[in-house]
Amino acid sequence: MKRAQYFFSFALATISFIAARSIQKEGIQNYFEQVADQFQEELGFIDFEHPAQVSYLPMGLQPLTALANIDSLQTIAIGQDSLQLFSFDPALHACSPLLTFPQEQKISQIAAFDSTIVLLDQTQQLHFLAAPYQLTTEQTYALSNEDSTKHLICYHPLLKRLLILNSTMLDNGMRRFVCQTFNTNKRQLSQVPLFAFESDELLFEPISMAIQPQSNACYLLSATGEVVVLNQEGAILNRQQLPKTVSQPKLISFAPNGDLLATDANNLHPVVVRLAWQKMPSEQGTFVH
Repeated sequence: MKRAQYFFSFALATISFIAARSIQKEGIQNYFEQVADQFQEELGFIDFEHPAQVSYLPMGLQPLTALANIDSLQTIAIGQDSLQLFSFDPALHACSPLLTFPQEQKISQIAAFDSTIVLLDQTQQLHFLAAPYQLTTEQTYALSNEDSTKHLICYHPLLKRLLILNSTMLDNGMRRFVCQTFNTNKRQLSQVPLFAFESDELLFEPISMAIQPQSNACYLLSATGEVVVLNQEGAILNRQQLPKTVSQPKLISFAPNGDLLATDANNLHPVVVRLAWQKMPSEQGTFVH
């Protein structure tokens, strides 16, 4: 191939790639806009100053390190050893074992949708388990694990997508956040992120992520107990601090009514703190802030 033909082919391939990414980005934006038009945001706030409930876990149960709702009635959790999957009743604080994982397959994150459980292990591989939740029926999907990247996952019930977040510290002292969407039907990770931004304000590496069901805002938790609220474009809406009742913050999650659940990783203080969602006077609002 002549030199001119080579460069022409390279340029054509580059243009095709850019065009494909642009089409994908436009398609994702159109999808989000259509979803936003159908959603009416419930105005309200999480009361971080006055915990609605502080409950110790049953004797002998390790602190919970991951939590997700299968439906409005059933919640699942992972214990501190990352090898046990429990069915958890937040009201009664009762647990019953569902599944035990092999020693080499420790689970760091969980999510759930349509009676399907999504598990993220420490090798950054997703596992999809359908009822009755047996390892022999699992499907897997490997996430990129470059530079020992650690991901956070949660399910967005309105978008019907799994959100996958990672963050990296840049050489310029800023932290870069990238949140991608995962199509659970196609088992496909979008290369165009829901949001991506660099910040000199948010320098911590998030340890937990959850979507508030009434506002659809994204909540990030730091190891110091700071909770940062983002909209779907990654803009900071609010910054709060978990109560001192939680001495070693580990995760945040949401009850179906919008209350925030936070757990303590301290083995001597295994509590679940419930922070109430305070509904404000009714006004019409959209998902897009």
